[in-house]
Amino acid sequence: MLMITLGYYLTQIKWFNKDIGQLFSKFAMTVTIPLYMIVSMMKSYKKEDLLQLGVAVIVPLCSMLALWIIGTIVSRIINIPEHRRGVFRAMFFVSNSAFIGFPVNIALFGDKALPIAVMYYLVQSLLFWTIGAYGLSIDGPKFARLQNTENSDVAVPRVFSLQTIKNIMSPPLIGAVVAILLILFSVKLPTFANSTMTYLGSMTTPLAMLFIGIAIYVANLRSVRITPDMGILIAARFLIAPAVTIGVCYIFDVPDFMRSVLIIESAMPVMTQVSIAARAYKADANYVAVMTALTTVLALFTIPTYFILLTFKII
Repeated sequence: MLMITLGYYLTQIKWFNKDIGQLFSKFAMTVTIPLYMIVSMMKSYKKEDLLQLGVAVIVPLCSMLALWIIGTIVSRIINIPEHRRGVFRAMFFVSNSAFIGFPVNIALFGDKALPIAVMYYLVQSLLFWTIGAYGLSIDGPKFARLQNTENSDVAVPRVFSLQTIKNIMSPPLIGAVVAILLILFSVKLPTFANSTMTYLGSMTTPLAMLFIGIAIYVANLRSVRITPDMGILIAARFLIAPAVTIGVCYIFDVPDFMRSVLIIESAMPVMTQVSIAARAYKADANYVAVMTALTTVLALFTIPTYFILLTFKII
């Protein structure tokens, strides 16, 4: 909270701005998070520990598919405009599980939580860049017609393609793969490499928290009017998604520690990549940006709430 407040204040006095926030996000996602994954996973996990992570893939796969189906049904029931249905469904079923989810889970549960969070992110990346991106691409031409602009350069992608694979293989995921390979082959990093990665990786949480402070200031949420569909998306991120995850965890009898990490991952705000992808497909990126900022602010209250509920075994 103090780091977020500092980010907000430094933006208010013009030390930081939107561009600095984007730089922090890019640097964390491409440099600090992958390096942190390598050193922390190698420190906290052994070869036999990795073999127990299979259920950490099954639970998010089932829960996110269920959320996507629920989001699809809800978008039709409440009559979401056709040019927003893809972005609505994407925000409904994916969370900011990497940029915010990783540092939050590490802060709450320690380094042991990271590989579980990585499995969640792996499944989310696969689903978002296939069914999620497909929905966004369909929104693009419809939104362009509404705005009376040309959009002939946006083609509807195939669900599985080379570009999809490139999108899925993001730097955090590559970092996780490298860490897993090093663990499986019992490779030890030289001290200088391990120290450098540790120093850079330790920047992840401060960068993420400062970014949230910048995002909250830049969003100017006082001017935002909450519409019914926005209220449903807020409920999806902080109530429906965790509830579905809890249900799936009970079905597969997930250990308590893994269950806690997966619940926190599912209760993260809207993923920032949704806005980036929406802009790329020329969908309604502003709508996504508002929901990203709004849910990020609300996460300041929901994350501690879920941590307390999990700590006292209320859920």
